[in-house]
Amino acid sequence: MIHKRKKELRKKVQELRDALPPERRKELSERIAENLWSVPEFASARTVLFFISFRSEVDTLPMIRRALEEGKRACVPCTNADDKSMVASQLLDLENDLRPGNYDILEPRHECLRPVPPEEIDVVLMPGVAFDLSGGRLGYGGGYYDRFLEKCSPRCRLIAVAFELQVVEHVPCADHDRHVHKIVTENRVIDCPSVCSLHQ
Repeated sequence: MIHKRKKELRKKVQELRDALPPERRKELSERIAENLWSVPEFASARTVLFFISFRSEVDTLPMIRRALEEGKRACVPCTNADDKSMVASQLLDLENDLRPGNYDILEPRHECLRPVPPEEIDVVLMPGVAFDLSGGRLGYGGGYYDRFLEKCSPRCRLIAVAFELQVVEHVPCADHDRHVHKIVTENRVIDCPSVCSLHQ
């Protein structure tokens, strides 16, 4: 039942996001980036795991570029489709370190892989299709982040960057689903409770 509800919500929100014109998506992504830099936990973070945007997601490449310019240790995921695992790899050169990887998402080239221990990461920017005010997150169904976050320090903050249209009334949650601490949209920064009640 919960799988069906997730699938329906995933389809609905992805269609809404895909309908955003590219110029509008760019404008909203810039506003989201400004709001992200106003979040104290992010502004003070030394090591950040960014996701690399794909298709109609919030554009994270300018965020990564700015973080590198400011001297943050910017990491990006490198995934293994065989066991659905991922490692965080330090990015030094946004233009030359990356190539299309699994699902055609940009990932570090093999010779540019610089693994960073998960426990050293201060902030993980969380991708996702939909989020709710309690921090519930609907991902893409691969489970990569759920597995990776098990290795991160309890002090690591999980921050979602999303368009306002991705914030919904309720995300169906399973016991293993991780919740985010904050959601940053073009309009606001949402502080989420550390525990969400699961309605299944």
